[in-house]
Amino acid sequence: MTKDEMIEWFKSAPKGSRHQRMLWAAHKIARLTRITEGGAYTMLLGVLIEAERLPHGSIPGFSMTADE
Repeated sequence: MTKDEMIEWFKSAPKGSRHQRMLWAAHKIARLTRITEGGAYTMLLGVLIEAERLPHGSIPGFSMTADE
C-alpha cells in the first residue's frame, strides 16, 4: 500500500477525533495488508507526520498540534 493510499484512508475515516480516525484507518489498512493494527497505526502515523512536513499543505483532519 502506498503512502498516498494510507493518507486517503485517513481522509475517508468517519468524523471524530484525530485518534479515532487514525484507529479506523489503521484497522482498514491492517485488514487490507494483513499486518497488525499496531503496525498499521505506526506506519500511518509516520506517513501523516512526513506528509504534514511537506511544503505543499496540510492534511485535512491531521495536525501536529493538539486536537482542537
